[in-house]
Amino acid sequence: MGGDAGPVPPFFIVGSARSGTTLLRLLLNAHPEVAIPPESRFITEMWQDKPRVEVEPVLDALARHDRFRLWELPIEEVRAELDGRAAGRTAPYTEVMEAPYRAWARRRDKPLWGDKTPRYVENIPLLSRLWPRARFVHLVRDGRNVALSYADVAFGPKTLAKAAALWARRVRAGTEAGRALGPGRYLQMRYEDLVEAPERHARTLCGFLGLPFDPVVLDYVERGRDAVLPRAAANNPNVTKPLMAQTRSWERAMPEGQVEVFEALAGDVLSELGYPRRYAVPSGAATRRARLGRMGIPVDRLPASRAE
Repeated sequence: MGGDAGPVPPFFIVGSARSGTTLLRLLLNAHPEVAIPPESRFITEMWQDKPRVEVEPVLDALARHDRFRLWELPIEEVRAELDGRAAGRTAPYTEVMEAPYRAWARRRDKPLWGDKTPRYVENIPLLSRLWPRARFVHLVRDGRNVALSYADVAFGPKTLAKAAALWARRVRAGTEAGRALGPGRYLQMRYEDLVEAPERHARTLCGFLGLPFDPVVLDYVERGRDAVLPRAAANNPNVTKPLMAQTRSWERAMPEGQVEVFEALAGDVLSELGYPRRYAVPSGAATRRARLGRMGIPVDRLPASRAE
């Protein structure tokens, strides 16, 4: 199903929110062959379990979708991608969904498209069926930093328990889907590893995606920022900050008691990803606070100070 029969299939960057996916998008957008638009969400939100759809009603719905409007892409350019193949009749759902990505890439004179929608980490089984050759890059980050980072933005959970639960759920959704897909279609990367050894991991990433490595991706902040940084920075203040300063900011900015509670809530997932835990066995007090948090009692609100 879908139009991914070319030499380089489409790819999806997924993960928990606040895990560095915007920076990975910057890196890949700097590649001379790749264009990644803002987050979509509409692929899964508009899916109605119909492999073929009537084109015009879907395009009309797409034009009204709040996420697509952020692309600032005229729907006429999307329709033009379908001329001669699907416009005015039925077509595979994937063909219609690919059209806005192709139009976005065409505007930038790039041949390949990818997607960066973190929440699609919970939709990998569906997306992998729709695009049987698509590849998935699952970026993970230390959950303690993820929780702390939510204090920087207006959206998302505001208590430690909710942040830990959301992070753990999405990490596990990605890893479970990855086991089913296998290494040919799924790559898990740690944000911290990418920051500490960018060239090595950028080469791994390009190889996985079937792209030639280009050193220009290592200058992604400079070369990719013009296309995506202004809006990304509005939603993610950390995207313009020094990368190394962000890798272990929880050690400086998260209250010690909350570190222990987070590890009581999701320490097993930290260990599965190879992140060292500060507390092998949480105290009784931390365990009780974790239990109250799971019950929805806001006993541990995320710190108001910004992480560096």
